Amino acid sequence: MSSPFDILIEQHRELEERFERLADSGIEAPRGQVAEALELLRLHSRLEERCFYPLLMQVEGRARAREEAEDHLTMRELMDELEELPPGHPEWLAHLFALEDLVVAHFQEEESAILPRLVMALDAQQRDDVRRDLSVTREELLARAQVFHVPGRGPLLETLRWDG
Repeated sequence: MSSPFDILIEQHRELEERFERLADSGIEAPRGQVAEALELLRLHSRLEERCFYPLLMQVEGRARAREEAEDHLTMRELMDELEELPPGHPEWLAHLFALEDLVVAHFQEEESAILPRLVMALDAQQRDDVRRDLSVTREELLARAQVFHVPGRGPLLETLRWDG
């Protein structure tokens, strides 16, 4: 049985793979691949913030949704710091590892605890609505990312495997 959150779970796997490859490359990680992974993580975060967090707040309350949002804030700060550090900077790799650890822990918490509780709280129509909302919002965010492409940063999102 598929979950209404399959889009998020697929993105989790893709991001985990990308961050693992970057961490394996270490300080030699290509900047273009780093920028692409960070952009994908930003898009994923926006998707969760627009579709998932309102549902989480409705089902589990504002405090629980705020806890999850705090993870996103920390991720954003780490991403910004990572982008600001020059190539070869000694702290760059530490920031990458910290971000990878936070991302993986955040995804594991969502998949093992939060998503199953939300699925149980939704009826069939609500699950279909969530699935549709995630799909439409993902397409909107991807289209917007293409429109606001930053020149000189490489072709972002062309290798996405999130076509669901």
